[in-house]
Amino acid sequence: MSREQVGDLAELPIALRPDAPGLFLALAPMDGVTDGSYREVLTAMFGGRSGISVCVSEFVRVLRQPVTEAVFLRHCPELARGGSTRAGVPVFVQLLGSDPKWMAEAGARAAALGAPGVDLNFGCPAKTVNNSDGGATLLKQPCRVEQVTRAVRAAVPASVPVTVKVRVGWDDAAPMVDIAMAAEQGGATWLTIHGRTRTQLYKPPVDWKAIGRAREAVSMPVVANGDLFSLDALRECGQVSGCSAFMIGRGAMGRPELFVQARGCFERASLSRADMQQLLLRYVAQLLADGAGAHATLGRLKQWLRMGGLLRADMAQWFDAIKRLQTLAEAKATLLASQ
Repeated sequence: MSREQVGDLAELPIALRPDAPGLFLALAPMDGVTDGSYREVLTAMFGGRSGISVCVSEFVRVLRQPVTEAVFLRHCPELARGGSTRAGVPVFVQLLGSDPKWMAEAGARAAALGAPGVDLNFGCPAKTVNNSDGGATLLKQPCRVEQVTRAVRAAVPASVPVTVKVRVGWDDAAPMVDIAMAAEQGGATWLTIHGRTRTQLYKPPVDWKAIGRAREAVSMPVVANGDLFSLDALRECGQVSGCSAFMIGRGAMGRPELFVQARGCFERASLSRADMQQLLLRYVAQLLADGAGAHATLGRLKQWLRMGGLLRADMAQWFDAIKRLQTLAEAKATLLASQ
């Protein structure tokens, strides 16, 4: 895709913070999905002018022991390159845990390794995570969100943002304001809110109004997340929540062009079938170049197609065609043969 197709992003600044001039559009962390290879491919789109402000890594699980450098590099290989993708997009390291001491130590270690920001995951709805006192389970006690945030903020240099990601509550959105205030009192630089409770998982409806109540209750920036699948959804979320900064997750699987589209730099309704096909093949090549085995690469390809198929008919068709295939070579051949 040529620069002429994209337009000049310099006219529409990419905000690196939600309170900076321009439009802040972050790529959401999704465990098992948004690995370093995926981030590399998405941020390289349109000649490196992807429209993505910031990426956040898959979560680093913090237990009652130090996190090794090898673990950090596995989850965030960009740390070996100054904390950014090759296209220059910063990648925050996300931590998931509940012990203030060990979370603080991990935050300090991430910053020392060059993380441009540290994100704290208090929203993961996975049962295995919640049963081990991590992720969204802390939403039941907002004081614990404050305690962990405060400990990490104290351990990380002031120049490095410490951000927090939450859901609107555990089983209802009533405590949303308390959760937001706890994150702010703990010293969070900004707060990202997924507009669902933990018990909803990813079922509808998304509650952008609850995000708006939190935004009104705090002075720090609030980033809205959840069901941002189109320009219309971004506009409606902004109107309902009052937010002007957004994080896109599942929407990027089927509409990776949404970031530049929101900046007025992509006039077509969506990537063409051929463009999407080439993007998927670049992802396969990137995974292999990054050391993934053929079987793991096939699994990641199927996963992207499955999720993207919720938004694009061609991706749903490709998923149906390869979901039972056993080899990567067969899957690639099937994709290449599809016109």
